Amino acid sequence: MTRFMLALLLLTSPVLAQSNEVKPGTAKPQMQTSAWIRPAIQGEERDDDTFRIEAEQPLLVYFFGVKSDSCSSCGLWMQEISRIHDIWSSRGLQVVGISKEGTSDLERFLGEYAGITTFPVASDSGENTFRNWLDNSPRKDRLPTVFLVDAKGIIQWIGAPGEELDGLLEDFVKGRYHHELTPYGEKLKKSAKEARKYNDWQDAESYYMQMLRDGEGVLNQAAVEIFRLYAIDRGEVDRAYGWIEEVISEYGDDYWLMADLAREIAAGRDMPESARRLDVAERLTKMASQELSDSDPERPALEAAIAFAGGQVREAVNLQRRAVRVAPPVLKQKYRLDLERYLSQLKDK
Repeated sequence: MTRFMLALLLLTSPVLAQSNEVKPGTAKPQMQTSAWIRPAIQGEERDDDTFRIEAEQPLLVYFFGVKSDSCSSCGLWMQEISRIHDIWSSRGLQVVGISKEGTSDLERFLGEYAGITTFPVASDSGENTFRNWLDNSPRKDRLPTVFLVDAKGIIQWIGAPGEELDGLLEDFVKGRYHHELTPYGEKLKKSAKEARKYNDWQDAESYYMQMLRDGEGVLNQAAVEIFRLYAIDRGEVDRAYGWIEEVISEYGDDYWLMADLAREIAAGRDMPESARRLDVAERLTKMASQELSDSDPERPALEAAIAFAGGQVREAVNLQRRAVRVAPPVLKQKYRLDLERYLSQLKDK
C-alpha cells in the first residue's frame, strides 16, 4: 500500500479518524459522575441514590460551572433550564445538569437557587463526563452548554441555552427534530408552499410525500399538510378523509401526529365547517390519548377543542379548566387563552 493510500485511509476511515469526536449524529458518550443531587420535591424526602437516567427517552444535558471565573452566567440559566424541565418532563424529556465541582461546592451553589432548581444535577469532580462530552465537542471549554440526545441515544443538537434551543424543543420532544432531516424537510416544505401559492397541487403533494418517504418519522407533520391540501386548497373533503385512513394505517403509532390531525379537524384555521368530521377527530384523539398521560394538559385540551367545535360549549369549558389545572405553571396561560374564548361563547348564549 502506498503512503498516499494509507494517508487517505486514515483521513476517511470513521474508526481511525476522530473516533472520539462528539457532534450531532454521534452516539452519546459514557456518563461517569461522582454523585447525583436531586432537588427536594415538596412533600417527599430527597433520595439522591435512586435517581437514574432512563434509556429510550429523550435527554437534555446541561453542563455548567458554579464559580464566576468558570461561568458567570450559569447561575442565571438555572431558572431557564428548570422551566424547560417543568414544561417537558411530563412528556418524557429527562433534564439533568453536570458540574465539575465537588458535592459540597455544588450543594452550596444549589442552596443559592433553592426553590428555583427543579432538575437533578451531578458532581463530575473527576471530570470524566466533561472529558467524554464537552472536551470532544465543538463547544470545548464553553459554559454553559446543552446537549440534546434523542430516544435512540444519538446527539441531535449542541449549543448554548437560549432562543434557538427554545425554538426546537417541542419538535425534539415529539421526535420531530433531527440535525440533518429537519433542514432537509424545511427546504421541501418551502418548495411545497411555493407550489400551493400558484395552485400547483400536484407538485405540492409530491414535496410532502417526499418528506414522508425520506423523513424516517421525523417529518410526519407533512401528513397534516396533505390533509389541508385536500380539504381546504382543493375542497376534496372525501379525499382528505380517505387520506386520514391511509395515515392511520401507516403512522397510527405516532400519537403526536394523531393529536395534530384531530386538532386540525376540530380547530384548524380556514377549515370549512362542512369539512369538520368530529367523529374522526374523536377517534384520532382516543388513539393519541393511549400515550398522553393523565397529567398532560394536551389531553383534556384536545377533547375541549372537539367539544367546542360540536357546540358543546359548557363541556369544552369544563375540559379546558381541567387542562389549566394540570398544566405546569409556566404553561397555564397558554391553556387559559382557549378557556377564555370558550367562556366568552358561554356568556353569549
